Amino acid sequence: MDRAVLANTRFAISPLSTVVGALRLMRDNQRSGGGGWQGRLQETLRDRKLSLLGSMFGGSWDYVPDFLTPQPQAPETVLQEELHAVATTGSARLRWELNIMAQGVSAERLAGRTVPAVLRDAMERGERDFAERAAAELHRLWDSALAPQWTALRTRMEEDIAHRAQTIARHGLSGMLTTLHPRMVCNDDQLMLVSRLQGQSAGNTGLVLTPSVFTTDLRMVIDSIPGPAGRQPMFAYPCRPGPENRLRPTVHALLGATRARLLADLHTARTTAELSERNFLATSTVSYHLGILHRTGLVTRTRSGQHVRYQQTPRATDLLGGAPRAR
Repeated sequence: MDRAVLANTRFAISPLSTVVGALRLMRDNQRSGGGGWQGRLQETLRDRKLSLLGSMFGGSWDYVPDFLTPQPQAPETVLQEELHAVATTGSARLRWELNIMAQGVSAERLAGRTVPAVLRDAMERGERDFAERAAAELHRLWDSALAPQWTALRTRMEEDIAHRAQTIARHGLSGMLTTLHPRMVCNDDQLMLVSRLQGQSAGNTGLVLTPSVFTTDLRMVIDSIPGPAGRQPMFAYPCRPGPENRLRPTVHALLGATRARLLADLHTARTTAELSERNFLATSTVSYHLGILHRTGLVTRTRSGQHVRYQQTPRATDLLGGAPRAR
């Protein structure tokens, strides 16, 4: 970590880094973000047929492609810009990352794995198609699982960054870095990470730190071997424990992931057909869940001509933990 790296070390809030952190709850079998999140994500991947993401995060890979978490260019990145960066990933870079995922890198002790048929078929259709499909699935997962809770997620990350800034003011940058995770150690001009993997990255000009609400581990994006369109190091570190989980995964444990997702989508009045199309569910399934939500007083039902529209009640808004959001 020379002067350039020290001068350009910065924090960033990244929606896609948050999505990937949530997906790793399944891959690493962690439950640190709340017991309800893992089941919620699994159900969302299944219901919305997100098979590409399910294959990449459903196994014991040593490496998941870095293109899923683009380098943040601002203190808080915009989801649409990140999705565009994923969809337009350069073919050479994507091919290089997919090859590492499948074959590993012996010098780094990264193990490869037999590629599932879903990924193999997607890769055979070309890098551009693979990147665009990954971006589309990330967007659908965001809309279904993360967007309804983004205000609470972002608030928790903002509070963590504010705390880290205070630590820098009192103990310096190196003092702050050692508080991010027990596996991170500062030694003179080097930042050392305790890991079973090995490698080193030199000649960098910056370091990006992104707080994560879904992990207790340290997630690293490091090009320790030369590759196309090289990236600067990026670490996703665990947020400090907050007040008893503002993300309210208990809502999903109480209602079930599908019912909770439909309820969150009713911040605006919608018909059964609209909900069916937006959430990729059969109309009969939507009608069944709406009946339960209506009987329990969580949604209102209003007829307008031939259409019946449903909407959250104030009780439901309180239960979900936030004010209604406009889209």
